[in-house]
Amino acid sequence: METQKLNENLSSDLNNTSLDLRRLVLYFQKKIWMILLFTALGAGIGALVYQVVRSLNMPVEYKAVSKMYIDFEYDEGGKQYQHYNGYTWNELIDCDPIMDQVMKYLPGYARVTVQMATEAEIISDIRLLTITVTGNDEKFTREVQSAMEAGLRDYAALAEELRSVTTIRSLAPERVYWVDRTTTSAILGAVVAGVVSVVIYAFLFILNESFYVQTDLEKRYPYPALGVMTRNQKGMEPYNQELKACLLKALGERKELVFIDVEDHGKMRSQDFEKILNWKEGGSMGGEEDSLSKIVWHVRETENEDDLFEPEMPKEWEILALNEEELTTEALDILKKAGGAVITVPFGVSSAGRKLDRVLTLLRNQEIPVRGIIISEADEEYLNRYYS
Repeated sequence: METQKLNENLSSDLNNTSLDLRRLVLYFQKKIWMILLFTALGAGIGALVYQVVRSLNMPVEYKAVSKMYIDFEYDEGGKQYQHYNGYTWNELIDCDPIMDQVMKYLPGYARVTVQMATEAEIISDIRLLTITVTGNDEKFTREVQSAMEAGLRDYAALAEELRSVTTIRSLAPERVYWVDRTTTSAILGAVVAGVVSVVIYAFLFILNESFYVQTDLEKRYPYPALGVMTRNQKGMEPYNQELKACLLKALGERKELVFIDVEDHGKMRSQDFEKILNWKEGGSMGGEEDSLSKIVWHVRETENEDDLFEPEMPKEWEILALNEEELTTEALDILKKAGGAVITVPFGVSSAGRKLDRVLTLLRNQEIPVRGIIISEADEEYLNRYYS
């Protein structure tokens, strides 16, 4: 009955899991350098791709511009002809009277090719005519430009409305390039890479089953989240004090702590529990390195440092560590005799959730009570920022 109730509570908690915005912000703060790196990389790739496409796909085109000055004749009434405008010239330039004169200077070229390459326009003053020649070959563009200038001079000598057409500026053919959009391409690449990286990290955050704070445990499991053990054990700081108080409440009159470490670091966690549970307020504490270079704490009830080198005083609490991989029949019998188990899970490890689920399933099947879960190796800086 109890097991069924726990399963129902567990299912309900999983369904009601909500997004922790503060944890999300802290998660992205840790990943911001990666997002910025991907953004910068995207900008570089965008600019590079644009330059490659530009060099491979941009057509070769040359443009030559000539400025012509038109001197009009006077009609019988003594007024200067005024009916030549930009539209007139653009139509007239392709007609036979002018093209006949132009083609005399372009033997071997097709008339239609020259017509398509040439454009005439009056920008403001009707006396100023702009001739633009475009082509995919510099020699062709230069020759058509020269022929148009000469052909218009010849046409002016034949047309009764014109006195002369004079070239006042002849610009040499120049290659036409696309408008340089390298900066735009870099910005676009940066935006795309930045958005994609944010989406990827958001997706990873959703899938992340790591434990960072006690509420992460409370949202998933119907068991007490007893507290956290920080990486740097600095005396009875607030997190350790809270953990000790919750442990005393969970274990009641028992002076024996039997716990399971899901990451198989039971020996290290035992030393942490020794420090927390056997610490006496107002006492002193020292330590020495064992063969594994881990600190073994010696707890004293006095502040006299000389006493640290005396034989260790009897401990009030006995601590027994069981690793997740060591949950044999014998270990399960120990847990049953102890009346339940405390479980420690590592801070910020993605695989911890799956391992913890496996251990909890085993304990439920064995009808072994879970007194609570503790997060070990917690980053104190992260906790301070989360709770600030």
